[in-house]
Amino acid sequence: MLNSIEDLRLFIAVFEEGSIRAASERLGMTAAGGSKRLMALEDSVGRRLFNRTTRQLSPTSDGEELYHHALGILENVGAAERVFFREGEVTGRLRITASATFAQGYLSGVVSSYLSLYPKVIVDIHPTDQLVDLAAHGTDLAIRHGLMPDSSLIAQKICTSRRLICAAPSYWQKQGMPTNPNDLADLDGIIVGKDTSWTLTKGSVQRTSKIPVRFSSSLGEVVRQMALDGHGIALLMDWHVRDDLKSGNLVEAFPDWTIEPPIGLYAVFPSRVNVAPTVRSFVSHLKNWVATHPL
Repeated sequence: MLNSIEDLRLFIAVFEEGSIRAASERLGMTAAGGSKRLMALEDSVGRRLFNRTTRQLSPTSDGEELYHHALGILENVGAAERVFFREGEVTGRLRITASATFAQGYLSGVVSSYLSLYPKVIVDIHPTDQLVDLAAHGTDLAIRHGLMPDSSLIAQKICTSRRLICAAPSYWQKQGMPTNPNDLADLDGIIVGKDTSWTLTKGSVQRTSKIPVRFSSSLGEVVRQMALDGHGIALLMDWHVRDDLKSGNLVEAFPDWTIEPPIGLYAVFPSRVNVAPTVRSFVSHLKNWVATHPL
């Protein structure tokens, strides 16, 4: 059995040099070390590869046959190394999963910029609000918000995202702008998922309000639209409604308060071992993008 590419390199060198000493010098090892490894290779394949005399070393018929196979093997190894480990160039396919809202509202800009920098990478985004089994679905990277539970996955925090409470101007005109967090319990909640308990802090003061549900959805974009239509108050990510706040289509309540707990943005991948260059380069690009395009 062939256990090492390096053993094949040694075998080829001995075959071409006609000498264990010369082959060992070519590969930067001692003659004794080369001789020991060659004998171990012969034991591994169960064949004598060279005939040895006190003055001469010549390949056997098995050695000649193995030489031609070994050349092909090393040629394929070299081709693989050129594809996967070429310095300064990242190639391959990158499969990413993220929430549909984040993929459309923020991540698309990151990916567009990344594709421009890495023209030989193919990116496939799977937008879903469900937690995907990365290994089972062949996914390289997940971008997730929230508090990361304990798992076998590797999570690298990118940044902290700000959440805020907002509603359409027409809703505030009808209900009045709240002045105390306790007032939220009397308003109509447009809820993402089942998040009906909102906690606000300001300095040492903390208030938690149970929000009555007028509408709920697991899709943040649908919740945003219901808020824009004036149906109630929503707790949404800053990046998701930033343009709506600038245009005045949504108005924030309690801008001096912080919503607890803080929500982190994480890059999640199956293992920290042998992370693909596409994953490393994208995570690095995402960090740089967030630094100039804050969440």
